[in-house]
Amino acid sequence: MNIIKVGLKFSSIKYPSLDIHNYQLYKYHSDYGNLLKGLKIGTSLLPNQYEIVPSKLKGFLIEQLKQDQQMLKKPKEVLFVGRSNVGKSSLINAILGQKVAETSSKTGSTLRLQFHNIQTINGFVVDSPGYGYSQINVDAQKYMQGMMYTYTKLSSRLARIYVLIDIEHGIKDKDKVMLNMLQEQNVNIQIVLTKCDKIKERMLYDRQLYLAREIKQFKNIHPIIHTVSTKDNFGINDIQYSLIDSFLVHQSRQLFNMEDRLIKLIQARNRPQKLDLNKLTKQFKKGLQLPTNQNGLVHSKKPKHQLS
Repeated sequence: MNIIKVGLKFSSIKYPSLDIHNYQLYKYHSDYGNLLKGLKIGTSLLPNQYEIVPSKLKGFLIEQLKQDQQMLKKPKEVLFVGRSNVGKSSLINAILGQKVAETSSKTGSTLRLQFHNIQTINGFVVDSPGYGYSQINVDAQKYMQGMMYTYTKLSSRLARIYVLIDIEHGIKDKDKVMLNMLQEQNVNIQIVLTKCDKIKERMLYDRQLYLAREIKQFKNIHPIIHTVSTKDNFGINDIQYSLIDSFLVHQSRQLFNMEDRLIKLIQARNRPQKLDLNKLTKQFKKGLQLPTNQNGLVHSKKPKHQLS
C-alpha cells in the first residue's frame, strides 16, 4: 500500500480518503494497482454457487469449511454491507467496471448474498441484503439480516468488511448496532462514505471529520475512510486499490475450532436464525447492553413468502 499524504491547502474534493487518527486527507494507491486492468468476473459458475438465499447458507458454509481444510491457498472474500439504498450494488458495479450486481430504486431489492468471482486474484466480492427500512416482508427481512450476520461469523474466507454509510444522512443507530456486532468477528472493517455528490465541496471535509470521530469508538476499524460517488466516479480508483490490497495483503481471519463449527453447522436448522435489528436498535437507544448470546439471533418458523 502506498499512501500519499496531502495537506488541507488542497481542495478536499480531490482527495477522497481520510485517516481517522490524524484526520489527514490522502490519495490511496496500491503497489498491486496494475492488476485492476486484468479483472475478470467469473461467468462459468452455476447460480447456486454464488447466489445464496437463507435456506442454502448452511450447506454453502459446510462445503466451504470442508474445502478450506484441503486447500493450500483458499480464496478470499470481501463483503459489502450497509443500510438499504445506501448504494452497495452500484458501488460494486463501479469498482468492477461492469454491471454484475443488480440495482434498483426499490429499497431492499438485494435478497441474497451475491458472490462475484474475480478470477485474476482468486477472490470474491460479496454483495449483501441491506439492513434498515425495506419494502419486503418484515420476517423475510429478519432472515436476510440473520443470513448476512451468520455468514460474517462463520466464513473462514472473509478478509475484510466494507461498511457503507450515506454521507448525506450520516451514521445512524442501526449502523452503530451493526458495527458493534461486526467488530467482534475478528475481521478488518473499513468504512466507505457513499453519495458524496450530494454534499457541497466546502462541507465534505467537515462531514468526513464528524463521521471519523464517530467511527473511532469501534474496534477492528481500518484507519482509512473512503469517500465515493458512483454518479461522477469520484473516489472509485481509491477503493479499487483498497480492494486489491484486501485480497493480496490482508489475510483471511482465522476461525478456531473448525471441527466444532462444522458439527454445529451440521446440527443446525437449515435456515439461519433471524436477526431483529429493530429490536436491537431500540435497546441500543435506551442505553441497554446488546445481547451477547448470538447477538439477538432467534429461531422462528418459516415466514410466508420467504425465499427458499
